[in-house]
Amino acid sequence: MNQVRKETVHPMAVDLKRTAPPYEEKKTYRVKGHDVVIRQASAQDAPELKKRLARVVQEGVYLDETPETMPDTREHERQIREIRDKGGMYAVVKVDGKIVGSARLKRGSKGMSHHTAKFRTWLTPGYRGMGLGKKLMEYTIAWAKAHGIEKINLDVWETNDRAIRLYRKYGFRLEGRRRRQAILNGQYVDEVFMARFL
Repeated sequence: MNQVRKETVHPMAVDLKRTAPPYEEKKTYRVKGHDVVIRQASAQDAPELKKRLARVVQEGVYLDETPETMPDTREHERQIREIRDKGGMYAVVKVDGKIVGSARLKRGSKGMSHHTAKFRTWLTPGYRGMGLGKKLMEYTIAWAKAHGIEKINLDVWETNDRAIRLYRKYGFRLEGRRRRQAILNGQYVDEVFMARFL
């Protein structure tokens, strides 16, 4: 792997001034002339989530899924209920009434790792670069603090520089990597593990 990509995930000083706003179940914004809402997902969101996620999976560079392994609508409904029933978060971001992404925190098992959660997020093509990733991250961190989570874990392909920069900006630090874990566009890439302690 080239040296530049490796350096993008080296530890650096945390910006202690950056803190998430207090948690609110529903957040509304006006972003670049668009109405943006972030709220908790419901089972009724499942069909639209399936449709939007399919666009991201088709790109073949962000998520370790294929169209064949993607959850169907019923599975999305089950995931939403299960994550929330186990004390986690499943949020959606809507722009002008349309779901364009999600963020979720899947909590660790009770009695052992319930104080931790695994973070996953995605945005559909055409809605990146609007600052929605930052809004989702702030919402997620505020939710985690309000619900007693002490550590947020995530994994990301080393080639996803935009995501890595965002995570570092919000205090996530490198914890490890699995080398040559995937082949994207004909090249081996590492899976990078990052975490933030709250």
